[in-house]
Parts: sequence; structure tokens; C-alpha cells
Amino acid sequence: MGRHESADDTAGAPVDDVLPEQHEAEAGSTIAEVLRSPRFWLAPLVLVVVIMSLMAALYMGAVADPQKNLHDFPIALINEDRGGEVDNPDGSTSTQNFGNEVADGVVSAAAASGIAVERTDRVTALGELNSGKTYGVVVIGPNFTNRAVALGRSAVLQAKPAPMAIDVFINRGSGTFASAVTTTFADEMSAQVNQQVGERLVETVRQTLVAADVPFSGAAQLALANPVDVRVIEPTPLPDGSGNGLSAFYYTLLLILAGFTGAMMVSVVVDGILGQTPIEYGPFYQLRQRLAISRWGTLATKWTIMVFVAVIQSALYIAVCTAVGTSLPNAFSLWMFSVLVISAVGISASSMMAVFGNPGLILNLIFFVILGLPSSGGTVPLEASPRLFAWIAAIEPMHLVYLGCRAILYFDADFDAGLGRSVIQCLVGLLVGVALGLGGTKLYDRKGWHRFPGGMTLPSRLAQFVDGGGPATITTPSPAHVAGVAPERRRADPD
Repeated sequence: MGRHESADDTAGAPVDDVLPEQHEAEAGSTIAEVLRSPRFWLAPLVLVVVIMSLMAALYMGAVADPQKNLHDFPIALINEDRGGEVDNPDGSTSTQNFGNEVADGVVSAAAASGIAVERTDRVTALGELNSGKTYGVVVIGPNFTNRAVALGRSAVLQAKPAPMAIDVFINRGSGTFASAVTTTFADEMSAQVNQQVGERLVETVRQTLVAADVPFSGAAQLALANPVDVRVIEPTPLPDGSGNGLSAFYYTLLLILAGFTGAMMVSVVVDGILGQTPIEYGPFYQLRQRLAISRWGTLATKWTIMVFVAVIQSALYIAVCTAVGTSLPNAFSLWMFSVLVISAVGISASSMMAVFGNPGLILNLIFFVILGLPSSGGTVPLEASPRLFAWIAAIEPMHLVYLGCRAILYFDADFDAGLGRSVIQCLVGLLVGVALGLGGTKLYDRKGWHRFPGGMTLPSRLAQFVDGGGPATITTPSPAHVAGVAPERRRADPD
């Protein structure tokens, strides 16, 4: 691997005495040595390939086959049918309830496809629909059996058939894809119910007409074969500017990125100003004199800045959304929630970088973005993704933030619609981030592991791996190097 400069190399060698040809020759030699050393380029290659492959597996696995991955997809069923007297082929009547028979068939067929249909009452079902707890509501009306009887009699009497209907309510606030799955379920249910009820009506009317020696017309058979009209209805449509139910997901993404990337940018700027890392702008390179500040003091400074960022950026998000026409029915609640989320994510991300150093950047990327997006439930509901993502979502901030944004934007900031859970877990995450950063940096300071060269000595094996058996790597200009270069600068610039 390329040779690192040592203090002896730089103490008496003014940089202006080195010819350009020597620079180019040494650079070419160093590059050749680097390329011949797998230890140098293998680590970044493996790191990038592994992280990107993980991202591909998670992202594509979450959306590859939602219908196949359906599990526990919640739909409520309301059966209000009171039953009625049904004509038998021998002319007698019996009390039956077609609604119960249809409901039994719907529940069993849905379970086989991963949809959990739960029988409940109208008030409970509509309340869950309007809070995002269920994705659809199937309503069988109180006169379902009587309408079936009237339909059969109308065919016998050659009268106009009376309609039968089952309503399926959806709410796009629960998610565009969830509404699409519910609509597909309604189509499949329509075919199943019409086959179940239609075959029974056709056979009953056929036997009645045969006994009465009356012909069974083709039009009557066609009407009885498809007697039920399954209608998809949206009782509370989303307002204009809701992105067809996607605005909550994209706003969630904005909040997570503001906290995650904001923490990285704040860290770079603060570390540069404090003299702990170089400042680079194009060809400009400067390492400022390091200020006497502890690891804990540095982290506390970043936390303070992130809180200011959260307050200002949240207000700007509201302003931008208003300017582009996004529907914001609870703007102040959304602003307060945004401040909490950006602060929690930013403080936690800063703590990760303070405790784990450069690997903290990768850990933040994995935790907040790579694992967060496919498990958010904002595009594909968790019930239509592999079960792995439901387990991830239990601890992932993006899913919780999405529930909060969705509740504020679509469900009138109802705490029972996910906002309460989101706020509580954001506060818990904030406390965990504070504890991690405070505990880690205080420990490092107490041990004397400060952020300057020589502040902590690497273990022998790790040092051998990093330095390749050569002289120790110089991460900042050594005093000898500075002493050797300073006189040359003074001669070049006497002013």
C-alpha cells in the first residue's frame, strides 16, 4: 500500500523544493501500489456491494407480489339482513337468511387469500374505516333476503326484477394501494356471491316454473344468474391536494430526511469549524486549529443546532406544501409533530455518529432509510408485504411517523388513528438517542479518548491492519510538518 508521510519525512523538506515531475512520479507509483493491494480497495468494494444488495433485496422484496404476500388484511363485514320467508318449489315457504349464508361464504373465501374479514356492527366498522384500522367495510343490507325472494317471484310472474346490492366502503386515506386491494377483493366477492346466490335462485325458480308448466325465459335466467350488484363506495373522499392518499408518505419521507441528512450536514460543518475535521471547498483545504472542547460538548452543540433546524425546517415545509396546493387541514398540529420528528431523528442520528464514528453514518443509513422505506406502509400496506416488514416496522421510525402524518392529514389528527402511538414512540426514540449520545460521549471523555491524533491508540492487530506494518498513519499535519512548511510560506508571502 502507499507509504504514509512521517514526521521525519516532512521536517526538513520544504514543499516548494519538490519538482512537479517528482510529484507525478510519486503519485503514479502510489496509485500502482494501491491497486496491487486488495487490502486497500477490497473493504470499500465489499461495503458498497453489501449495502446496495441489502437495499435491493428489501425494496424489491416488499413490492414484488403484494397479492401473494397478503396476510391479515383487515376488512369489516356488517350483516344487517333480517331474513325472510323463502318460497320452496313445492309451494310452501321457510324462514331463511341469505345474508348469513353470503357472509359465511365471504369470510371463508377471504381467509384463503390472506384477507381477515371480521363481523362487526355498523358503528364500529365505520369508526375503524375512518381511523385507518380497517381498509374496507362490506355492508349487507337489512332486506337482502326479501329482495332475493322478490327477484325470484318477479321471474315467475314475468315482472321486472328488483335489484339486490352489497356495498363495499373504502377510504383512500388508509393508502392508495390498500384501497386498490379492497377494490380487487370486491370484484372477486362479486363473482363469488353471484355464483352462490344466482345458482340457488335459478334452481328454485326453475323447479317452480316446471311444476307450473311455465317456460323459463333466457332473460329471466340471465337476471337470476347475476342477481347481486356489488358497489364500491367512498363515503368520505379525500380533498383535493391529497395526492390520492400519497401526500402523507411523501411528507413522512421529508421529515426523516430532514433529521437524518440534516444531522450529517450539521456534523460536517460543526466538526470543521471546531478543527476536528478538514474543511474543503473545491481545491481549498483547511484544517483549523482544534478548539478545546470535549466529545460531549461537541455533541451537545450539534443537538442544539438540530432543534433549531427542526423548528425552522418544519415551518418551511408547511409553507412549501401550502404554496404547491397540498391539503393541510391541521397545519399547526402538523408543524408541532414535524418539530418532534426532526428533532428525534436528528438527535438520534447525531448520537450514532458521535458514539460509533464513521460507521455511524452507515448505521444511520441502514436504520432510517434502507429498513425504513419498505417497512413504512406508505406505498404498499404491511399486510401486503412479507411478514418480515411488519416485524421491522415495530421498531422503525418511518412507519410510526407515517401513521402520525396520515392521522393528521386524513383523519382529523385523531390520536386513536395512530397519532398517539406515533407521538409516544417518537418521544421514546428521542430519549433513547439522548441516552446513547450522553452515555457514550461522557464515557469517552472520562476515559480520555479525545478527538485528536494520539487521543486513543489502536489495538496492535487493528493498527497493523490499518497501517500495513509501516509508520503510523498521520491523520492531521504533525507539528514537525507545520514547522517545516511555515518558513517557506513566510518567504513566499512576506506580508
